[in-house]
Amino acid sequence: KLSQKMSQGLVDNARELGFPGSESGAQYFDTSEEKMRNIKRQLDSKNDREKLDGLKRLIAMISKGRDVSEFFPDVVKNVVSQNIEIRKLVYIFLLRYAEQEPDLALLSINSFQKDLSDKNQIIRAMALRVMSGIRVPVISPIVLLGIKKCITDPSPYVRKTAAHAIPKCYSLDDSQKEALIEVIATLLKDRSNIVIGSTIMAFNEVCPNRFDLIHPCYRKLCSMLGDCDEWGQMSILGVLLRYGRNQFLNPNPHGEDASRMPPKQSVNINNKSFYSDSDSDSDHDQIQADDIVELDVDHELLLKSCVPLLQSRNSGVVLAVAKLYYYLAPAVEAEKIAKPLVRLLRTHREQCYVVLTNIATMALKRPYLFESSLQQFFAQSSEPVFIRDTKLDILTTIATEQYVKSPNKDFVAATIQAIARCASTVPTAADKCLRLLMKLLRSKNELVVAESVLVLTRLLQVPSEERSRSVIALVKLLDTLKVPMARANILWLVGQYAETLPKVGPDVLRQAVKNFANEDHVTKLQILTLSAKLICLNATHPTLNSLNQYLLNLARYDTDYDVRDRARFLRALTIPSQEEKPGLNQLKEHLKTILLSNKEPAVIESEVQAASEYNIGSLSLLAHQPLPGYEPLPDFPQEQPDASVRD
Repeated sequence: KLSQKMSQGLVDNARELGFPGSESGAQYFDTSEEKMRNIKRQLDSKNDREKLDGLKRLIAMISKGRDVSEFFPDVVKNVVSQNIEIRKLVYIFLLRYAEQEPDLALLSINSFQKDLSDKNQIIRAMALRVMSGIRVPVISPIVLLGIKKCITDPSPYVRKTAAHAIPKCYSLDDSQKEALIEVIATLLKDRSNIVIGSTIMAFNEVCPNRFDLIHPCYRKLCSMLGDCDEWGQMSILGVLLRYGRNQFLNPNPHGEDASRMPPKQSVNINNKSFYSDSDSDSDHDQIQADDIVELDVDHELLLKSCVPLLQSRNSGVVLAVAKLYYYLAPAVEAEKIAKPLVRLLRTHREQCYVVLTNIATMALKRPYLFESSLQQFFAQSSEPVFIRDTKLDILTTIATEQYVKSPNKDFVAATIQAIARCASTVPTAADKCLRLLMKLLRSKNELVVAESVLVLTRLLQVPSEERSRSVIALVKLLDTLKVPMARANILWLVGQYAETLPKVGPDVLRQAVKNFANEDHVTKLQILTLSAKLICLNATHPTLNSLNQYLLNLARYDTDYDVRDRARFLRALTIPSQEEKPGLNQLKEHLKTILLSNKEPAVIESEVQAASEYNIGSLSLLAHQPLPGYEPLPDFPQEQPDASVRD
């Protein structure tokens, strides 16, 4: 019997220590019904080893996504166990289900409070985590007392847990805000780099605009940036950015940050060479006085403290530093962020898309930042469409390289639109872009031709004799082009050039009337408009009047109500009537102004341009709309705030 007990004990010890052959961890993932039925018996057992076995099996089930909340009452009873390992597993279970079963978790609130004084720092931290996870507003004062107790704990891990509990307590009962702000002010004085990041996260949740709490610890935050964990660094950088916009003057007073040209100014350096000649230096300073930017000492400290983080392995940290430099640094200093951002493109495609979207937004105002990395934005056939489109947006901002031979139709359309954006944003390249678009009209791909027509219509909508040949080339496509929107655009363009090309318009109208019944409703609307424009310019021409009358009669019985409405409206304006209608006569007097008014030059924007008003690095920038929690950055102050508050 003694030998049997010894062998059994050795087997149990081997199983517990995870030696080979002892079925170390795999046994706990056995989800058979027999094993699950034994869990309740094991949790009620007086043997600690059996309790551990049952709890480990429950944790294994949780890791597989299985709902084991039915065992919550049996697990809660073991929270008073003297075995440290059992209590750790109990707290892990309670952390998972405390929010779902708040009433049962309340039964053990006294045990949680008692464990806040446990010798083991992990037990103390877990007790506070479970307390703050019970979503019952009644216990918010108890949770607040627990937080106040833990912020003075000698273990930085427990103090960090207390910082994480602050937002939970605030969401549970916002009437505790003032008390929680005092707790945050105390934690901000903590010298542990483990605690400070979590404290700043709590600051962002509870009182994001209380910069008076940041004043005393501003320089400490700058010095501790490199030692904090990556997620803490991102939170601290976000707070320091908002703080800098609130406390420092604009480092680009002459609008250098909004100029598309590289800046030429220099940043003032306060230190002077030991052997420098004071007179010569003063003369040099007077010469370049207008080009020097005076930065506050604390402003310079922040910028210098952020530079090492550009080498971080975490893309979120690099993007946060880039955001800070983009909004808070002199334009000449912002060039440091280009290469680190380009380095992030060699990662997963989802992260690559986020970085590219932010680069595209930066390049809209400062294209010179990424000119040296132009080749990194060339689209590749193996890349997903959303990445290629974003790269194309960047290329249209900083270069003129295009792709129109892709098998992807959406990408082809985006490429042709990018050529048009180059023509509108770089006037000196407009003629070259027009010639390139006219060459694309010879393509055998109907989609390429149709998209080129749409884009050319926007660029040619302001009539001029120099561009009349391009309009005639587009008119010749009406015989072969089948895309309704492209045909409609050509007809509208002919109407705009009716005075410049007086012989082209009537012939186009004659050809269009023949096939009016078979055209799409979009094209029919433009045929009616073209006819009205020609009548406006040649009111007494008998052939045009006959064509117009015939066309209006066809449209009168069309199946599309938009076409019928347009015909009814234009009939009243173009065909004389014997009845006197004062309002109608006034419209006829201004008919030419209504139909042939000059249009503003086309502004062809991409999705990135439409969303450029949102902050760099924000989710709203990716979603192209303001999301809950989004706040724009404050403007720089007009006068320098008191810097002594940071002493």
